Amino acid sequence: MAISKIKKNSLTTGIIDEELVTADVINEQTELSGGAASNDTILVYDTSASVLKKVTQTNFLNFPTVSSVSPTNVLSGDGTGNHTFVITGSGFTGATASLVNASGSTVSFASQTVDSDTQITGVIAKSSLPGSGEPYDVKVTAASGLASTLENQINVDQSPVFSTAAGSLGTVANGARSGLSFTVAAADPESGGDPVYTLESGSIPAGLSFASTSSGAVISGTADAVGSNTTSTFTIRAKDAASNTSDREFSITVSAPTYQSFTSSGTFSVPSGVSSVDVLVVAGGGAAGPEHGGGGGAGGLIYRPGFTVTPGGTITVTVGDGGVSSASTGPADNPQPGWTGQDSVFGTLTAKGGGSGGNYHPGNSPGTVQGDPGGSAGGGAAPGSGPVPSGGPGTALQPTQPGESGNYGFGNVGGAIAAVNAPYSSAGGGGAGGVGADGGASARAGNGGIGKAYTIADGTTSVYYAGGGGGGNYGPEGNYPGTASQGGVGGQGGGGDGNSLANDQSGPGQSGQNGTANRGGGAGSPTRWQETQPGSGHTQAGGTIGGKGIVIVTY
Repeated sequence: MAISKIKKNSLTTGIIDEELVTADVINEQTELSGGAASNDTILVYDTSASVLKKVTQTNFLNFPTVSSVSPTNVLSGDGTGNHTFVITGSGFTGATASLVNASGSTVSFASQTVDSDTQITGVIAKSSLPGSGEPYDVKVTAASGLASTLENQINVDQSPVFSTAAGSLGTVANGARSGLSFTVAAADPESGGDPVYTLESGSIPAGLSFASTSSGAVISGTADAVGSNTTSTFTIRAKDAASNTSDREFSITVSAPTYQSFTSSGTFSVPSGVSSVDVLVVAGGGAAGPEHGGGGGAGGLIYRPGFTVTPGGTITVTVGDGGVSSASTGPADNPQPGWTGQDSVFGTLTAKGGGSGGNYHPGNSPGTVQGDPGGSAGGGAAPGSGPVPSGGPGTALQPTQPGESGNYGFGNVGGAIAAVNAPYSSAGGGGAGGVGADGGASARAGNGGIGKAYTIADGTTSVYYAGGGGGGNYGPEGNYPGTASQGGVGGQGGGGDGNSLANDQSGPGQSGQNGTANRGGGAGSPTRWQETQPGSGHTQAGGTIGGKGIVIVTY
């Protein structure tokens, strides 16, 4: 029999025994104002079994379910790269996944793959998942539009974030290798504390040091010079208090020096970014004294590292010529003095020209036996047979110059004559690195003083500059029986050799060697013709020239 009514308040255990239920029995029930909860059950009639059954909302509507996500904690690092998440559950066929931040906004994956009905793999840029949005929910939406959400699943543990851009920290000019300082900074966005920095891989330029400070990783010191442009690449790691790390790659380039030599006067244009240069300034060497006189003094020499210049400015450069010996001819001895070398100048640096050697004094004609003053002084000349004091050196002017020249300038006196009556053997001129040798009471003239060596021309080759000229000699057998006459040897650094006439003989005198051009060497002294007959006079050989100066700049 069909039931049409159930009597109100008549339901007892297992039976219905009074009036049938009417419409007003159920009108007390309130209709749901929203959707059913996921754990609510729904009654359905199974026609195949002819029974009522209950089913969950999820199963009734074919909801996807989210069981887990991995990982649940990720590191943001410096915000570059991607995160990859694996989501597990059910009902994923045809579904899409997304994340929801703490403010409720949807964060989409950059790419995702439905691996199976129970797994989705999603990839998202680290920059799209900031720590400020944690914790993140995981949401899977079916093709029907129905969705399932697993709340508060993903946290972002933020690693230190670099504020210094990756790549080159700068290029160091050769003239600016000292006092360097580069700072690489990062910050921990979560704690606000100072990260600790380490040099993780690669190497910084030789000569520099690495230190972790509260302001960042500091690379400082004086970089070693390099033969060619050299780039050092390295990775710095920043680690926060929670041991989260971020790595970033940087580089520093050290430029090889640029070498510029001036063999004639001109203008130096200071490159942009160059605030100091190393400079060598060498003046012209002095002439030798005529008629086996004293050797010429070397040009004054200045070596000034770290000379301050103005980037983009210009500096006038003067390169001094060497002094010239005069030559005189005729039956009467009347030698003329030589000339000092010319100054070389670079900005405020002035190298003084070398002094000329003293003149031979035969006793019956005027002469100046004293060497002339100069950057390095000329050597004294032989007094001959007359009642003339022995020749001494002049004053070395370069060390006396004020300012930078005095601090970094070099020059020395020439030699003197060892004895009053030591005829014909003259002294050598002074060099930047040593004094000229004395002329002796023998047939040997004095050697020129040694110069000074530098690698400034190319960075590797050691070259001597500013050597003194050798003294001249005239040694007839009547004065030095059985002794060969010898001229003085020029000093290392472009000094010219002096010459000699060995015996009582007629014939032409011999010129000494010129000082080497662009080394600032002093000239070597010449000798003279012998008289062919008593009273016929002597004729000196042609004059010799001091070496031209040079200016070399490197930066």
